Order: sequence, then C-alpha cells, then structure tokens
Amino acid sequence: MGAHLRPPLRVVFELPSAVIYERDLGDLPDPVLAADIAAGLVAATYPHGPIRTKSVASQYATTMRRLARELHADGFRGGFADMSAAAVVRYWLTCDFHRERRIRAVLSAFHTAGGQLQPGIVHHLTGRRINQIKPGKPNRPYSATEWERLAQACNTMIKGSSHDHRQALEASERGKDLPDDSLSEDRLAWVIRASGPLAIRSLMALFPKATVDNRQRVVSLSRSLFPEPDVAFAYNLLFAIRTGIVPDGIDALRTDDVTRTGPSSILLSYVKGRTGKESLVLPRAAVRILDQWFEHSELLRGHAGDQASQLWLGAKQPTQEGGRIYFTTPRTQYRRRSWAQRAGLIDDAGTLLQIHGGRVRATFHHLKDRSAWTGRTTIDPNHSAKVEADHYLSSHTPAQKDAIEGIIEDAQTDIRRKAAPPLVTNEQDAAKFSQQFPNLVREAELDLPAVQKLLDAEQDVFVAACASPMKSPYAPVGKLCPARPWVCLLCPLAVFTARHLPNLLGLKEYFSTQAAQLPLPQFMGVFGPYATRLDEEILPRFSTREITAAAGNHQTLPLTLEEQG
Repeated sequence: MGAHLRPPLRVVFELPSAVIYERDLGDLPDPVLAADIAAGLVAATYPHGPIRTKSVASQYATTMRRLARELHADGFRGGFADMSAAAVVRYWLTCDFHRERRIRAVLSAFHTAGGQLQPGIVHHLTGRRINQIKPGKPNRPYSATEWERLAQACNTMIKGSSHDHRQALEASERGKDLPDDSLSEDRLAWVIRASGPLAIRSLMALFPKATVDNRQRVVSLSRSLFPEPDVAFAYNLLFAIRTGIVPDGIDALRTDDVTRTGPSSILLSYVKGRTGKESLVLPRAAVRILDQWFEHSELLRGHAGDQASQLWLGAKQPTQEGGRIYFTTPRTQYRRRSWAQRAGLIDDAGTLLQIHGGRVRATFHHLKDRSAWTGRTTIDPNHSAKVEADHYLSSHTPAQKDAIEGIIEDAQTDIRRKAAPPLVTNEQDAAKFSQQFPNLVREAELDLPAVQKLLDAEQDVFVAACASPMKSPYAPVGKLCPARPWVCLLCPLAVFTARHLPNLLGLKEYFSTQAAQLPLPQFMGVFGPYATRLDEEILPRFSTREITAAAGNHQTLPLTLEEQG
C-alpha cells in the first residue's frame, strides 16, 4: 500500500483495497511544481495520509492539477518552496472548503516528508481553515414507491444468489467422489469449492481437459459458491433498510461486532462517526438478514485469511486477464451507481435512483415516526390522538376553569409561604414584637392582647408558638391545625423563641435518625425542606449559650406509631 513515482511524473497509488490507480502529471505546464505535487500526493497516501480509495485519489489529483494550472496562469513559477504565504492564502480564498482541505493535506504531507515550505505557510497549515463547510440540508427521505423498489431489488438479488449458492453447494457434495478427470458440473463445483476463489485463468488451469464451452460453467459456479461484492452490497443495503444505522457504522462492521444473545436475538456494536461507539438490539428482520449472510459467506471466509473478519466481504475478479483475485468491502460510489443500473432502479421522476446511505437512514426514521400515528390527528404525527385532544381540543366549563385557577393560586401561595423567612425572637416585650413583625400582626389580624398570648406561651404548639391555630393554611378556617410538628418550620404563623429550643433540638435529632434510616432521595423528599430551614435559618438565630442550656431538655416528640419506626 502507499504510492510511488514512476518517470516521467506518473503517480501510482497502491490503495488498501488492492486497487492500483495511476495519474499522469507530465502534462502540467511547470515541471518543478508538478514534481512537488507528485511528491505531496505520494506522502498523502495511506498509511501516512488521507488518500485511501480510488475516488479520493482522483479528487486529490484533480485538485492539485487545477492548482498547478491556475497558479501558472497567474504567473507563478517554481515549486512549493518558492510559494509565499500570501500567494497560498490568496488562492485559498478562491477555493471551497473541500479544495482547501485537500491542498492543506498535500502541503502538510509534503512538509512532513521533508519537503521545504516557507515558515508562513507552515504556520497557516496549523491554523484555522479559511473556508468553512456550509451546513448541508437534511437528507430527503425516499418516497414510499422508491423505498419499496429499493427493498425489492435487494430481496430479488439475495433470493437469486442464495438459491444459486445452495445449488452449487449441493452439486459440490455430489461431486466429491467423482473421478478427477470428470468434467461434470458436480465435479467442477467440488474442485472450485476446494480450491477457493481464483481468477478465471487459474480456475481453467485446474481443468486441463476443459474446453471453451466449459469456461462459462466454471465462472458461473465460482460466482455461485463465492459471493461477489454486488451480492454483499445487496445484503448491506437491505440490512441498512431494516436497522437505520448510519452508513459508516454499517460499512465498518466486523464479525466480532456481532454478539448473539439468543437463538433469534443479536446485539450489534458499531461506531457512529459523530458520537462514538453505540450498540443496538437488532429487530428480528435484521437478525434474519445477518443469519442468511453468514451462511452465504461462510465458504468465502474460509479462504479470505486476515480479511475474514470483515462482515461485508466479496470476491472480486481482477480487471486484467491473469490477475489475482482479491477481497473487498461492498460500498463505493461506483458500486452504488452500477448496482442501481443493473437492478434497473428508477426514481419517481423516471431517472436512475441514487442510492444514498443518509437517505436510507432518514427514510427509516421517517417511517418509524409515522408508524405510531393513528391517522385521527393532523397537527403532529408524533402525538397520539389522546395527547392531541388534551393539548388542542379540550374545552373547560367556567367552574372547571375556576378550579384550575384555584389550584394554581394555592401552589403559588405555597411557594411564597415556603420562601418567607422564619419568625424568630428573643424579645418578650409585646410592643416591640408587634413593631418588629408587622406583617404577622396584619396577616393574622392580631391585636396587642393576642400578641401577648403568643409571647406568654399560651399558644405554643410544641416547636413554636402559633399566631392563629384556627386559621391554619393546612385546614379550613375554624378547624384546628392538623399539621405534624416539623411542618411549623415552614408555616408563616409560627414564631420561634428561646423557650422552644429544647424541642427544636429534639426535632433536629429526629431528622438525623431519619436521615440514617431512609435513602437520601426519600429523606430529601419528605424532610429535606424542613431540615434545611431548621439548620440554616432558625437555630443560627439563637446564641450558643441558649442552645447549650437547652440541650437534653426536650420533650418526647408527639409521633405516630409509623413515625416512631
């Protein structure tokens, strides 16, 4: 793999897929620049650079040839070492994102391989690109008829190739014990099966007595026994139709990414380019496709050596007579186009249907979103009929609206009540108390005698003094407040004085016990706001001397049997 130069200025790309691709640079106007471009393309080829496939090599070569011609037309002479940073930036301003990216890759590879570039250019290569990629439009889903034709074409090819494969296997079993010089189809199938996928010339050499008439039978049997990339692509595409996995996640799959979790269930691990590793429990239809593909490609994998771990594997005949057969993954731009042509696929406009992995994924999710739509709503297909009715079609009576508004007002009042600071005092003078807490006096409609009762412990409720036990926010007016002791900590009618400290400390001890027994989420849900108010806003208002004197003098908390546990 890699690339090398062949005089005069001809770049030979030896790509990972075993494809040999050549481009001639001898016709460029400046031989010095052409030589540097050739060296840069060589350095940018896999495994040292991004050039991995024939199509990518063609794109890079075309971009660099255009660079050489346009710079020469502008009057530039020389190689990469003679280019100034200003000239490079000026040229990049005329490019789009992809052309700039390719030029940067070639210059960087050229410099990494020891080529000379001016420091300004090297600085730009490590910086931000001038041209930013334009946001693309979302992939357009296929229409229902296009989607059906696409799936039908895959199923047709898979069904036909699987049938031929089974017949060839059965023929090879029958030909196992036939004489070596037999030219029957059964014996031909056995010899081809045992020898593995070979080039046509090598296959014919296995049968010295074979005639030209036998050639077609030999080639047909080989293609039936060992699936070609077109067959692998049909499985690949149908698998994408059934799962909706991103194209790069499907194309890069290996056999160890498939984990069978049951007779009819598979967990698939794959890599999504923009997010990383993901996994999916395959639907039953996708499991059947994989099972059928493993059965179809089992014989081929036995002869594929190190490449047997590639999930989508096809035996490719050489383009030159007598060449060596090789194994390849199925998805390339050329194969997508040629496969659609051979399958006779057309779109709704009557032209060749373009097979695009992103559109396949978009169509899968589009159909999935619509699968739960009952057809009884027209506002949003992602909503059920019930949700649509609740959101858009409900009508309330005036009484119902008043009830809803009442619930909202109660909730808002509750929020305001919990946000109000606690009323804590050490002052026993009624006049000063009424001056310090005018809001309490006004809201509870207290007069001076009532305030005096509040301070004289006549209205104590265990942990606080209550301004009006018969006007509790937790019960109807006129009913005695039924709240538990800790609820006073957030009640706007509660007043905390030094005489309540013993019971407040006992309540703090009770909270500590509950915190040790209950899971944290449950404790915070039941006691969290009260414990926070006690620890952060009430107890800090008292002096250390008062708290020390009150410690250990609290009464037993009035708890129910359930609360005592």
